[in-house]
Amino acid sequence: MNDESGSVHVSYFVLCDQVITEANTNKQSLIGIYSAITAPQIPFGVNVAVAIGLRVSTPDPRVITLQVLDPTGNPIFSPAELPFDWNAVKSGLMNGEFATLQIHLNLQMMPIASAGIYTAQLMLDGRILAQYLLSVVKHQALPARSPNLHIN
Repeated sequence: MNDESGSVHVSYFVLCDQVITEANTNKQSLIGIYSAITAPQIPFGVNVAVAIGLRVSTPDPRVITLQVLDPTGNPIFSPAELPFDWNAVKSGLMNGEFATLQIHLNLQMMPIASAGIYTAQLMLDGRILAQYLLSVVKHQALPARSPNLHIN
């Protein structure tokens, strides 16, 4: 997805268990990518890693933030400005048409208060750049099997 000027492109934006960044190449390995979380009880807290890859084609400083909304659309924490250095973008643009930004965050004990669809939003200067949907469902225990029940 591109912003209105086309200067920022999202290569990837996912929630997962862990992000490992290789020291020599800066290649990221994403482990346990989420589409849904099933929990035996709600509410609960969950540790989530956020992996973001961006291609930036202009050196203009931008504000990129992350927020997570609960199923009713309310934020579950204050939007967080993502940490990176715009000087690295400027340096990368000296060598090519775009610079690549890889951002990795750990959200510790993200509060899950109810079942439903949670929405992670990547924001650029206050506008939605990308969204990631995460379904949260309560695990339903299977009924105990009757000793007289036989399945053939």
